[in-house]
Amino acid sequence: MKKQIILCCVILFSLQLFAVDNDSKTKWQKRAELHQEQAKDITWLTHEPIEFLMRRGGHFDNEPQRYSDMCSPENIANMAKAGVKWGRIFFYKGFGLEYEMPNIKKAIATADIMHKHGMKVSIYMAGTMFTETLYREVPQAVNWEQRDQNDQWVPYGLQTFRHYACPNEPAYRDYVKRILDIGINDLHADEIAFDNIMLQAEPKSCRCSRCMKAFRDYLREEYPTKEAMMRRFGLPDPEWVRVNEWSSETQPDGIRELNDPVLQEWVRFRCKSLANHCNDLYEYVKSQNPNVVVLFNIKGVYSFNRYWTNAVYQPFFKDHIDLLAFDTGGYDAHIDENTGALISQIRSYKIARRLNTGCENSCRKPLEAVLHMAFGHQKQIPGAVGAPFGSGAFNAFTPELEFFREYNDRFYTLTDNVADVAVLRNWASMAYSINATYEPATLMEQILIQHKVPFDLLFEEQLDRADQYKAIVLAGQECVSNEQVELLLNYVRNGGILVIAGNTAEYNGWREKRHTNPLLPARKEGKGKIVYIPEIIPGKKEKKQVDFTVDDPEPGATLRRGEKMSPPQWVLPANHREIYQTLVSNIPNEIALACDASLTTVMELLNRDESRETLAHFINFNEQPEPAFATTIQKQYDGKIKSVKYFTPDLDDPVNLEYVEENGKITFTVPETRLYSMVVIEQ
Repeated sequence: MKKQIILCCVILFSLQLFAVDNDSKTKWQKRAELHQEQAKDITWLTHEPIEFLMRRGGHFDNEPQRYSDMCSPENIANMAKAGVKWGRIFFYKGFGLEYEMPNIKKAIATADIMHKHGMKVSIYMAGTMFTETLYREVPQAVNWEQRDQNDQWVPYGLQTFRHYACPNEPAYRDYVKRILDIGINDLHADEIAFDNIMLQAEPKSCRCSRCMKAFRDYLREEYPTKEAMMRRFGLPDPEWVRVNEWSSETQPDGIRELNDPVLQEWVRFRCKSLANHCNDLYEYVKSQNPNVVVLFNIKGVYSFNRYWTNAVYQPFFKDHIDLLAFDTGGYDAHIDENTGALISQIRSYKIARRLNTGCENSCRKPLEAVLHMAFGHQKQIPGAVGAPFGSGAFNAFTPELEFFREYNDRFYTLTDNVADVAVLRNWASMAYSINATYEPATLMEQILIQHKVPFDLLFEEQLDRADQYKAIVLAGQECVSNEQVELLLNYVRNGGILVIAGNTAEYNGWREKRHTNPLLPARKEGKGKIVYIPEIIPGKKEKKQVDFTVDDPEPGATLRRGEKMSPPQWVLPANHREIYQTLVSNIPNEIALACDASLTTVMELLNRDESRETLAHFINFNEQPEPAFATTIQKQYDGKIKSVKYFTPDLDDPVNLEYVEENGKITFTVPETRLYSMVVIEQ
């Protein structure tokens, strides 16, 4: 009865809230319009030097004038007047230090003006070498190149005047460090953004003498004895090992799984090589000034194998990255009009939080902005500017971002998410399968996202957190090592719920087929139990012909390799309701949040220990408002509830909600939500 009373009161309340005159505007709208007016004549800063635009082509005819205007004191003063607190400027693109020195000096002068106006300055560091200029300036730079199996240089897509440097070449890093010295000590950068660092897909992997020596050194470290080498490869010594060579540019497209143990180790070696290169640059920056923010454009996690494609494995960057950039095509937040798939970067936000790094993503679209508000983690570094003022948001003026700016320090910092469930993406399963493993893993995550289950997405490196979760889910994680099996079984014996789906654990950590699956049958074991879901049945993928190739991890530079699951295929499984019920019915003491919102509304639940508050964020992906819905949240702190307040950019001020508190739970009704709302529970 209490729930019905609350619901009736809130429905009446909602009708009053949204029955406003069409001409009335919230204070957030008024602020946005004011800043839009102040910003209308601003020429926005860019990270690209004009020489690059001229060499690449495809630019506007007034670029020289634009570059002159954007660095002027008057333009920067206008930025400050509009409330801009951050900007990224061109610094080093790869033409060569001497060639770019005039632009670097201009960047130093521009940064000085920006700092005088209280702005944080980000400088751009590209990761390719321009052969037409750098090689004239530094002839030995030709020896820093990546070289494929045919001893050919590796270009940046069709921009063949740009070559990738080998990640195992220390001379190249030393050259970059000379440039960083200027950015840190002369320009006094607050942030350094490293771009173009991903490695390219096979057959464009670097096979230079440096890499081949480093690979054999890696094998010696991993398999130090003859017996270990024989067990892994059937060969007695790393010197005998030969990495697979491709007979054509397209041969890698036919690969479905990696069974060759040398190729398996080659993928991990490439990931480590890239991470070691970046980690060294990170440590160098911090040795010069620990307050400088370091960004690497390594993207997030998606539904295809980026270890194999780009040599990016985010856990190798842990403690050596402050911001990761998404910078992708095809992953902007929306519901696909053809398939009905709910598409977002939620997975990437979740792994970033667990790696203690922030995210850079465009916030120009309101839906992207509120996702960043709800799911984003802000790493506390002196050089950082608050997320609503930083990259992706600094020159966007919408009611949602004005709301974000108002409440950023109060509600959007110093938070950690509440998670009943952890979804594991382990290395061997995701690295050695090109596509098959990604389908069940992605679809299981999609169920949790759309059914609003509080969850974390984990790599195997975070399994030391296992006891923090009521349930751990492995969906199609076909390769589970003996050590991980024992860890997971101990988790179950101590009272955890292990949910496995599909062919989980049918192979060991080297993708060797097991005669008996150690995680089956489903059973009680110790204080916990193993729950088995035989199949995650894909939903209907399309209503008409759909282009599944729109997503791109680095537009213009990365080859597409073989099969991949694209965002329009993220359709809820046909048996999603049964899987959801199986999961929640087996979780002891229920999940931390349950609500009646539709499947096109997503949720993130966070605690803010400093203020003893629990924050529930709700985001409506549907074009139509989400009707009022009942919500129950488990209390996260001891003591009586002080207040339950409702915030939204659609209202000037927060509103107190009626609630019922009993048996350790708080029940209330969220009013109609157009796009985004936040409920703050204070104890």
